[in-house]
Amino acid sequence: MFCKHTTVDDVPLIAAAVVGACRGEEWADPIQPRILEALFDRLMGYPCDCTTLTPATIDDVLGASLSQAARAEIVDLMVMVELLCNPIPASMSASVDCWAAGLGVESDELVVARDLARGAKIEAQADFYRNDYIGHADAELPGFDRLFEQYGPAAYVLTMEPDPAEEARHEALQDCAPGSLGRSLWEFYKVRKFAFPGVLGGANLALAQHDWLHVLYGYDTDGIGEVEVAAFRMMSTDFPGAGLGFLGTLLFYQSALLTSLVSGPHVGHELEVSGAPERIADALRRGRACTLDPYDGIDFFDYAVVQVDELRAGWSILTPTADSTIDTTTSPA
Repeated sequence: MFCKHTTVDDVPLIAAAVVGACRGEEWADPIQPRILEALFDRLMGYPCDCTTLTPATIDDVLGASLSQAARAEIVDLMVMVELLCNPIPASMSASVDCWAAGLGVESDELVVARDLARGAKIEAQADFYRNDYIGHADAELPGFDRLFEQYGPAAYVLTMEPDPAEEARHEALQDCAPGSLGRSLWEFYKVRKFAFPGVLGGANLALAQHDWLHVLYGYDTDGIGEVEVAAFRMMSTDFPGAGLGFLGTLLFYQSALLTSLVSGPHVGHELEVSGAPERIADALRRGRACTLDPYDGIDFFDYAVVQVDELRAGWSILTPTADSTIDTTTSPA
């Protein structure tokens, strides 16, 4: 999580700490300060120049009256900055490790970062999917252990055995009124030629929960859209694995250090589009304002007949700023 347990007064120290851990003599990748600056400005109202900002030390942070949750969020930011790089500089990895140890922080995010820093991509992928929100959701699905044993990691995200009843349940969403959540999800799948849950090779129910959020939040399925969804979701929940989920999208679409089990390998650098750092920061802002925790046992089929605009208003899903992309549900021809 980012800046959920800190005050505005803490932000200058947090920014200086991330700079102290990650910048070194200069930033390893120009996108690192761009994303940090957009995040601090749009999310916390603190404009800064992370290229010239004076770095803080571990002792500076230890001397401040920050909670352990706030310290963990500082390390999350450091890991985010580190994982934007490909390759990860050894000096940066060692520095983030030193800060995490000094602040008494251990996390699943750090485990994945260390896997990647030593080139253990298979272990990193396994650690990511097992500890991400998808792994938690899969554990609740009947028979998942058998599916994983029989089909391997793909079972985390895909339908491995046909389920005609589940497919029919999703197809029936076309009967919901135009503009409703259910009809909008049906259109979302049809426009993109995605297979419904229940269709062999389509999303499984754990992954499909994510697609309802695309519709509600109003983000597309390109690289930046996937990062926006993950950023929004992370800020709107305390569900285990949400922070790791956001970092995973950066690993798929920016640094390409991790391979997606859904879309395969990516070339990376997909956040280097106009306004991308500001769009990510805006997604974090919108997620923080949202009152819907998407992983608190909600079944979106219960809301399928309700208009999307009504749900957005009821759950405080704010309108994106002008530089965010929101057109996601064009009706199929």
